[in-house]
Amino acid sequence: MSRIPMHTLESAPVATRPVLETLVARSPTPGVPINLHAQMAHAPSVLIGYMAMRKALDEHGTFDPKTRTAILLTVAAADKCAYTVALNTLIARQAGWNDDETLALRNGHVQDVKLAALLEVARQSATNHGHVDEPRWQTALDAGWTDAQLAEAFAVVGLAQYVDSFINYARTDIDAPFAQKSVDSSASIDQDMSLTVLLIVEDQDRTRAFYEQVLGASVVRERGPVILQFHNSWIVANVGGPPTDDKPEVTMVPPNEPNTASYALNVRVSDAHAVYEQWRSRGAHFLTPPIQRDGEIRCYLRDPDGHLIEVGQSLRS
Repeated sequence: MSRIPMHTLESAPVATRPVLETLVARSPTPGVPINLHAQMAHAPSVLIGYMAMRKALDEHGTFDPKTRTAILLTVAAADKCAYTVALNTLIARQAGWNDDETLALRNGHVQDVKLAALLEVARQSATNHGHVDEPRWQTALDAGWTDAQLAEAFAVVGLAQYVDSFINYARTDIDAPFAQKSVDSSASIDQDMSLTVLLIVEDQDRTRAFYEQVLGASVVRERGPVILQFHNSWIVANVGGPPTDDKPEVTMVPPNEPNTASYALNVRVSDAHAVYEQWRSRGAHFLTPPIQRDGEIRCYLRDPDGHLIEVGQSLRS
């Protein structure tokens, strides 16, 4: 349920009325503002700030409309914002992308190698609080994008996330004229999937403290189970138990033999030595210092239950 009032041209504050009139002239809902703008208008600083960002990109941006809308749609999908997925799908169609192409943009399956490299930078920035790893950045440069264009891409990502965050904050309802675009029947079933690592542990409090205080993860849920956000990934830590009806014959236990590993959490970083020193200062015990081999630098540590964690840094060829 929306939590910020929506305005018409007649009810909008005096400061936002001219801006709202400009937006209505380009609205996909003729004669009335879309719900997003109608709610932004309630606080002049919100709508006017939004329009200032749009104006700067319109007047000084170098991306053509198709590239710009590709970034907007990529970020909307990365943010899992149904409203802007719907809206930017419509805008992308108006910019010249066809239905199959907009679906590919939403699912990250772009065939154009150069554009795909740029969108990977935008996607990682959106999902990782602005952080982009060196291999993705270098791939975009190698594909032909300049550092100035990559800087400009940040501004487009920032505009998209300003909108996505406001929608979540205001609980904006999707406008009927383009709501179907968010649940297009041709959309891939994998669009809303994400991968989370489940760790079976002896002590939830001990595990939570390690991942929060040593590795810097953010605690989403304290226990039962522990849920942590670690950069652009999620970790769930829970105690083991006997088989259940949804996993018959499967007993969940922490690692029995820490020196015999069948998997490891893999953390990609831009500077393995710096991470090694930082985590060591917080109490982490690494198997060895970082070692260079096979085109990368890597080192390993274990969490309190013995789960293996690899820290890896790719080296430029």
